[in-house]
Amino acid sequence: MNRKTLMLAAAAAALSLGLSACGADSSKTSTGASTGSGSAGTTTIASKLIMGGPPEFKTRPDGLPGLKKNYGVVFGKYTVTDTGGPVTVSSLKNGQIDAADLFTTDPSIQANGFVILEDPKSNFAAQNIVPIISKAKATDGVKKILNGIQAKLTTDGLGQLLTKVQNQKQDPDAVAKQWLSDNGLSGTGSSASGVKLTVGSANFPENVILADIYAEALKAQGASIKTTLNIGSREKYYAGLKDGSIDLFAEYTGTILQFIDKNATATSPDDVYAALVKALPSNLIALDKAQAQDSDAIVVTKATADKYSLKTIADLAKTG
Repeated sequence: MNRKTLMLAAAAAALSLGLSACGADSSKTSTGASTGSGSAGTTTIASKLIMGGPPEFKTRPDGLPGLKKNYGVVFGKYTVTDTGGPVTVSSLKNGQIDAADLFTTDPSIQANGFVILEDPKSNFAAQNIVPIISKAKATDGVKKILNGIQAKLTTDGLGQLLTKVQNQKQDPDAVAKQWLSDNGLSGTGSSASGVKLTVGSANFPENVILADIYAEALKAQGASIKTTLNIGSREKYYAGLKDGSIDLFAEYTGTILQFIDKNATATSPDDVYAALVKALPSNLIALDKAQAQDSDAIVVTKATADKYSLKTIADLAKTG
């Protein structure tokens, strides 16, 4: 599921929904799926909670159906909010919902002390950050530089970078340079000397930051760099990767795999990456995947996590 495309395409429409549906009983309205207690009438923790997220989460394979199938989690109510945006965050913060579908790198998670519930069964397909690069431009020097970056990228770190750009209104390129310096990756040299690359990005802040990190690191090592930022949809920039007008792009393993192979079923980080490597066209290669992911996550407040001893999604299916 292309969460980033959904976020860009549906945000305006979802915001108009506001909080009119908050607290609605999903068995009686169109805002949620049929929910209730666990099997044989057992009262689970989830059955006491209100879940919030985008409309499509009700029917997506990794949404409510996936949570029920993989974990036996059935929420008491489902409220339509927006796609990982301010309505969802505000609803969770103010107690109008108890759990939410958010992006793992959303700055609001750290800012509000929200808790991401672990997903040990990989209900949500892995979305590790991965550089997709033209095979012709992937010299040993270029690969070493980019893989060095990948080794330092973390989910929490990405959230902190987004906080600087989105909340503190800092320049993405300046944030990228500072991150490289903080991680000991700002040194100059000639590892990429003689290589010319066009680095692209999609039109959301996180992807722009990643493109700037790649571009600045390569430039410092002698590469000739052109950046084409805020391109737009995956259909547009992936075509550029295939035809060679774009040489390097920061992608998300699960999303790009599903884009290339609509029948892909892999969900775990290693399985998704292996499938992606096989699915890419012959002129493109995937470098090392980062630990960092920007994927769907079930998020609760710290108060809710403490009250019910929640650490993983599976904990929601416990009796309580």
